[in-house]
Amino acid sequence: MAKTKRAYVCNDCGADYPRWQGQCSACGAWNTITEVRLAASPTVARTEKYAGYAGATEAKVQTLAAIDLQEVPRFTSGFKELDRVLGGGIVPGAAILIGGNPGAGKSTLLLQTMCWLASQMPTCM
Repeated sequence: MAKTKRAYVCNDCGADYPRWQGQCSACGAWNTITEVRLAASPTVARTEKYAGYAGATEAKVQTLAAIDLQEVPRFTSGFKELDRVLGGGIVPGAAILIGGNPGAGKSTLLLQTMCWLASQMPTCM
């Protein structure tokens, strides 16, 4: 993997430096110099952009109206209201963020959902 170059640029005046320093000598501002990573070439920038994504490929651009929600396979969670909130059920491979106030019942809901799913679908340990 090609090594990325680093530059240190003042946020106030745009002056650049080879290493970090506390005060910009061009404008005199303190703590405004930040690190900027520069790629050696556009191909390096592209590979680094997708580094960390498993099997990342360029996706085809679609409008929201062109996406049919019925073609996405979903399975029921066992709770009608949770399925309604999720748009018809759980999409396999999807990450779902459950949030709320302490004591609202997030853990209880998820434990009951996982127990129901374990009784309905094959599971492994």
